[in-house]
Amino acid sequence: MKKIWPYVWKIIWFVGLIILTIISYNIEQHLSNKVLYNVTPLNWSHFIIHFIWGIYLSLICINRWKIQFNFPLFICVFIPSFVLSLYLPLTSVSIINIPVGMWFAKVYSSGLIEIVAGLSLMVSLFYPAKNEKENIFL
Repeated sequence: MKKIWPYVWKIIWFVGLIILTIISYNIEQHLSNKVLYNVTPLNWSHFIIHFIWGIYLSLICINRWKIQFNFPLFICVFIPSFVLSLYLPLTSVSIINIPVGMWFAKVYSSGLIEIVAGLSLMVSLFYPAKNEKENIFL
């Protein structure tokens, strides 16, 4: 049974990926049909859905669920990506608008900043010890 469990875990993860894809698509479609003039819910849903995607994608990268904090990854990757991913949702609810270039619109529209924020949060929390580096993603 111990030899089968890694395969079962990855199949369960893949089924969850399909379910998460369907749920996030339905939420985005529902909000885009309901909200015509106020883009604030769309901005927040974009952020939350992609952040959850990043957390979910990190689940396949984490081998041991023992909290071992990686401070450089947290500071250098999570914090900047989290701040950049919150820019659009926060500016849609406030009057303050900091001008950014066209590069930001291109990067933000991909949703990768939020995914990287979620993924780097989880990986920085459950970073393996030096002698346990068997994961290729770290």
